[in-house]
Amino acid sequence: MGEDRQAKLFGTDPHKLHRKNAVDTSVAAAHLVDTTKDEAKVFMLIKSTGAHGATLKELAGAMGKDKSSFSGRISALLAKKLVVDMSDYEPDPNISRRDGCRVVVAKEHVPVAD
Repeated sequence: MGEDRQAKLFGTDPHKLHRKNAVDTSVAAAHLVDTTKDEAKVFMLIKSTGAHGATLKELAGAMGKDKSSFSGRISALLAKKLVVDMSDYEPDPNISRRDGCRVVVAKEHVPVAD
């Protein structure tokens, strides 16, 4: 994916990454996070799983990071409608959840109902 297209699809305003009354160090840290790169990485990983999708635990394992370090990137991708929470499409928790986590799928891989 080209950098120009990536910059248009991905990235979250740093002001959305900290509380309004956050201390200066939290504000500074929010401005250091490369959400464009991180969101693109998470999206490509989710997309690579196809219709099977991925959970936060699975993504954390694949990326070798703690879940909390990028759970916000999944929320951003959901808000941008680039990925979907399968519970919005599949009421059966055996399909829409795995290992206690919601399953997210790239929008283009959402199974179409028969």
